Amino acid sequence: MTPDIIIKGKALYTTKGAAREYGRIGCNFYTGCPHECTYCYLKRGAPSKQLGGNKVRLKACFKNEQHAAEILLNEMDKHLEACRKHGIFLSFTTDPMIEETRRLTVSAIYDAIPRIIPVWVLTKDATFIHDVPIMTALNNIYRDKRPSIHFGFTLTGHDEMEPRASTNDNRIMAMRRMNLMGFSTFASIEPVITWEAAWRLVRQTLPWCDHYKLGLRSGAKKDYYDIAESGAAIERIVRLVECFGKTIYLKESTRRLLQQYFQPGAYEAFLSHTVDMDGKRIELQTRITHELNE
Repeated sequence: MTPDIIIKGKALYTTKGAAREYGRIGCNFYTGCPHECTYCYLKRGAPSKQLGGNKVRLKACFKNEQHAAEILLNEMDKHLEACRKHGIFLSFTTDPMIEETRRLTVSAIYDAIPRIIPVWVLTKDATFIHDVPIMTALNNIYRDKRPSIHFGFTLTGHDEMEPRASTNDNRIMAMRRMNLMGFSTFASIEPVITWEAAWRLVRQTLPWCDHYKLGLRSGAKKDYYDIAESGAAIERIVRLVECFGKTIYLKESTRRLLQQYFQPGAYEAFLSHTVDMDGKRIELQTRITHELNE
């Protein structure tokens, strides 16, 4: 399911491809990211020229931050119904909570709340919880509005592959802080570098995390993931998350691997323990009927 209309704005746009597994409507103010992650997709192929590099820049279509905020406001009002239905996701072209970007991110949150638009923010930064003006602004949001704001943290368990990002332990501490403040939280366990690390991260975050996304490493060699080991690890993680009353979405990369691990009937039955991209529990009969119709 895609948004009801196609959005091609300066700040907002309808996502496609793998990006849709994070948000139906993306919101980008900046390009460039300082984390220098070795696996980053912005370093490879066509996107690297337009979006790569470690220098953070406001997009050329914006005169300044105030202009960017005004553009977003106009685009949210123009596409209000779709934004309310699907929310907006920050960001696919930078980290939305680093020092250079977080002011506009919080501004976007403040503009979205009175319009009843959910917001998802995905970051590898933990330093924002020590930024007094930013945390004061977030603390001033009424508590009954905070569940519609989702703070997500990418967690791999391998700091050496993310040399200029906050450590994974510090990101988990930031997740705990946001959870205790009453905001929704999620973890992007992607890319899975090792299954031991993925399992450990899920166990560490269960008290503070509401939702999980589990995805594999793109561009990895065909035999990077052992089918038997990976299938057993995914099954173990899903059961643990479900046991604690949390939800998990398996990205398409993970599903393709599972199809090689499970027999067809068992595969569909297993997916019924997970949720779809919109956070809705996958119904077994609906899934089978859908695939038969295809």
